[in-house]
Amino acid sequence: MSATVSAQASAVITGMGRCQLCQQMRPTRSVTFNRNVGMLVLRRMYKFTGQLCKTCIRRKFWEFQGKNLLLGPWGMISLLMTPILLIQNTVTYVGAMHKLRDAIE
Repeated sequence: MSATVSAQASAVITGMGRCQLCQQMRPTRSVTFNRNVGMLVLRRMYKFTGQLCKTCIRRKFWEFQGKNLLLGPWGMISLLMTPILLIQNTVTYVGAMHKLRDAIE
């Protein structure tokens, strides 16, 4: 039991962890990406939160950004929300990549 706790504490200190998408032990960061789907009158919001490695962060970022650009601005409120989410996702992505680069060096 204490060995497991010790291993988990060590992983937190070093930034190593199991990526929730690829399941590999790598340096990970907690990220949250948001996506908006505009539907003229209605809209839907999708959110992804997880501990991801660099490769999976990049993949999720581009998936959410692409869908935001394609499906986001189709409504009055969505026209305003989509650019905000694009900026928010970009800030999250750049921050996570910067922290992962520092963790590796």
